[in-house]
Amino acid sequence: MRRLLAPFRLRALVRRSEIAYTVIAAVIGIVAGGAVVLMQEAVTFMAVLIFDSAGEVSGAESVNPLRALSGPLAGGILLGASYLIGQRWFRRVADPIEANAVTGGKIAVPGSLFISGQTMVSSGFGASVGMEAAYTQAASALASWGGQKLRLRREDLRQLVAAGAGGAIAAAFDAPLTGAFYAFELVLASYTVAALLPVLAAAISATAVTRLVGGHHGLDLYFAGQIPAPSFIPIAVLAVISAVVGILIMRAVSATENTFRKSVLPGWSQPVVGGLCVGLLALATPRVLSSGHGAMDVVFGSNLTLGALVLLFVLKALASVISIGSGFRGGLFFASLLLGAILGKILGIAWLMAFGLELPIVVFAVVGMCALATAVIGAPLAMCFLALETTKSLPLALAVLFAALIATAIVRQFFGFSFSTWRFHIRGETIRSAADIGWVRELSVGKMMRRVASEAPASMKLAEARRRFPPGSTKAVPMVDHAGRYAGLCITSELYGEGLDPQMPLASIAHQTSAWLRPDQTVREAILAFGRHEADTLAVLDADHRVLGTLNEQYCLRRYSNEVNRRLYPQRG
Repeated sequence: MRRLLAPFRLRALVRRSEIAYTVIAAVIGIVAGGAVVLMQEAVTFMAVLIFDSAGEVSGAESVNPLRALSGPLAGGILLGASYLIGQRWFRRVADPIEANAVTGGKIAVPGSLFISGQTMVSSGFGASVGMEAAYTQAASALASWGGQKLRLRREDLRQLVAAGAGGAIAAAFDAPLTGAFYAFELVLASYTVAALLPVLAAAISATAVTRLVGGHHGLDLYFAGQIPAPSFIPIAVLAVISAVVGILIMRAVSATENTFRKSVLPGWSQPVVGGLCVGLLALATPRVLSSGHGAMDVVFGSNLTLGALVLLFVLKALASVISIGSGFRGGLFFASLLLGAILGKILGIAWLMAFGLELPIVVFAVVGMCALATAVIGAPLAMCFLALETTKSLPLALAVLFAALIATAIVRQFFGFSFSTWRFHIRGETIRSAADIGWVRELSVGKMMRRVASEAPASMKLAEARRRFPPGSTKAVPMVDHAGRYAGLCITSELYGEGLDPQMPLASIAHQTSAWLRPDQTVREAILAFGRHEADTLAVLDADHRVLGTLNEQYCLRRYSNEVNRRLYPQRG
């Protein structure tokens, strides 16, 4: 196993030196940028091959109806076959958010590359899914692999995984600040000075790679004007509508997944049905196909009528919900950007017709784009920087931040999840962000408890108990019944209370007869149990109610506090 690790001197240097660690993060960014370019080229090639499209298929004026229908259908067949293979060779793979929350940044590379391949097939064959999930999965997995080879500390590994994900987003949108704050808000769930250098280094180096290889490829939406104060009223209305639409889309995806799950269709065939549905929608317009980069150019670059925008919004939303709900791999990142831009244009045109406007309608498209993406993805600062980097306009970026904060507040109040954490919730997980909770699960009652040297029969007389357990020998003694099962706790100090008959049984002074802990409970669950039962000490029992040990509340709180401080103030070197 040692021969598979990086050389000792390199490992020691990276652990001791912040500069060396930042250089490693920059290398991760270069790898992330290269991976994004390769995947983008592969998906473009598939579009040319399958749909006979010169570029991104969603930007085409028209596509041969047979190709439009058969492309997503063939993609569903391939994806269904891949699920049969994946069940055999790969276990469920954590995404960067889950990995940073639970496993300390450890991600399996083979499974991640397999998922990225599935996402490429999904998007390349026309399913309405974003490629950003593939970009971040592959880049974060490679970052995790490198960090494990360097034997990085848990927090350093989590930062490197975030740097990989941030680099991938920066490369995808040609926006380094967007990528960096995507990493901070979603993959780290915190901003720390220690993470600033590696995350920014990865985002900048990833962007540099894509610019060197393919030139500037992000959105160019220059806006040089100011935002008049009255215009913040329709911006606020757009933010509220975006929040509601975001919640509806996330719930619709879950409802679609449940519908497919409860159906009689075998799992492998569900993407086939979903692909057929998306193909039928594509007969109306090819702009519902794939991630939607071409359609975004159409939305911003042409004057579509209000009816055409409404139709495109409805069809694209349906295509995205059906694609993800039926099992196609991918995310809602770019779909939420595109749907938000369409929604912003719809509201802008409607407001212009009803009340008049002092701003170009394209401004509402930018605000809607970022507000809906914030509602779904949950990264207000990242979306603000996306607006800043694409429009070069600070006033517009501040308007986007205003809208993003309103959307965030509404989603948190009435829904409580982003799309990623909502899917964790549906699966039964308690993850609300990428904040590290894995150590909480690892710090279990079984690891903290004190093994019991001896137990006392509940029928034992107090006089005998006083001889066996003198003052100061232990704080509490577990009692057992005649069958050896737990019967309560005897608090040693109470053995010597005044007025007690020495011939009384121990059971007469038993405490916590119906309260105990399990060895697999976490430290947080133990703390809650102490408060709920108003206990200083609780016994730890196995499944057969046999006593394994005891745990003291004071010690439990001290261990928890020490672990929290160690992670809030990590030390390098």
